[in-house]
Amino acid sequence: MKNSKYPLNRFALKLALFSLCFGVLQVIIYAIYPNNISLRIGMIHLYPTVIIHSIVLLMVIISGIKNYKDLSEHFLVILAMLANIPIAIGCFYAILAL
Repeated sequence: MKNSKYPLNRFALKLALFSLCFGVLQVIIYAIYPNNISLRIGMIHLYPTVIIHSIVLLMVIISGIKNYKDLSEHFLVILAMLANIPIAIGCFYAILAL
């Protein structure tokens, strides 16, 4: 992360990592102690996260287009951010299965 040339990419990776950890933690908490409060906290976290991640992802894409010399760095950040989507879907199905 510190090797990243652009502060936006470092922020995007930290954001993706935080959302991943918080989402998985919410699923684990719900699996141990299923209640409406933990489910509501997870949903309250989900809505702004989708909006914020979409905005940051768009900013990284624009930065990648503007700074096409470092396209590989931007591409890896985009992949890391997009990797959260299947993980979030998996967490959603895990909650439904519980």
